[in-house]
Amino acid sequence: MESNEEEFTGYAIDDEDINAIANESVDFDFETMLMRGDVPAKYDPRTIPWRVENQGRVGRCAGMAASSVGEMCFNRQSAGKKIIQFNGHCSYIWAQKNSRGLYGRDAGSTIHGNVKAAKQKGFCPIDWNGDGKADYPLPPRYTTTIPTEAEVHAAKYKIGYSAFLETFDAVLNFLRSGQGAVMVGGSWGRWKPDAQGVANKFRAGGGGHAWMICGWDCSKDKYGEDLLIAVNSHGERSWKKGFCFLTRRFVKEFSEHKHTVIAGMSDLSDPEPRKINWEAELVW
Repeated sequence: MESNEEEFTGYAIDDEDINAIANESVDFDFETMLMRGDVPAKYDPRTIPWRVENQGRVGRCAGMAASSVGEMCFNRQSAGKKIIQFNGHCSYIWAQKNSRGLYGRDAGSTIHGNVKAAKQKGFCPIDWNGDGKADYPLPPRYTTTIPTEAEVHAAKYKIGYSAFLETFDAVLNFLRSGQGAVMVGGSWGRWKPDAQGVANKFRAGGGGHAWMICGWDCSKDKYGEDLLIAVNSHGERSWKKGFCFLTRRFVKEFSEHKHTVIAGMSDLSDPEPRKINWEAELVW
């Protein structure tokens, strides 16, 4: 595994607007939507044909994280029957336009910029004709040139609302209530998971990185504690084949850092109960 410092990242931590994210998010207690016995102790996205993204040598990690959240949201909308792969570069460039001084250079993007782009522009499918061929594949290098058709097709896949999440339980309840998935941005470079893929201690480093949280394991049958499941955008060579398990200790230390932002995103227009057949969704 390569060290974090050698990976391309792209979360523009110094340009983030945390107050705007909080102000533009819903204020809701997602625990109130949990029904006892309905939610499984574990929801592991590795059991479905989930593609671990690879951002390449471009600083589009936040765009990749946002588009991955979009994929999970609209997979949830289809009752787990369909995964539409979205183009993280479109999300990256549209997010850059929402922050002063980033657009036009490979300088990363912010969580706020990506959440705003997801609400206003949506997510562009890589295969928008549905014929199994890539109509707009991920560009291998930084470019601001995006096909005009991209915005038309992205408009079908807009995010309805976002939620500013600050604790392990807030993230867990958002996920378990079936609302969507979570994108995370924060300091990068001085922590990585152990051989089992578990991150238990956060150490801030230089630069910033963004990724997605979309699953949980509260069964305690393997690691002995509650865990959130995160997905990276450095391909399967990073973390444990692209995935990482976050402990309560890690999330607490990480969430208390000044550069950390955790935002849930949903395809729903407002928080509302959604009936989910969790077992069917995890069987392909």
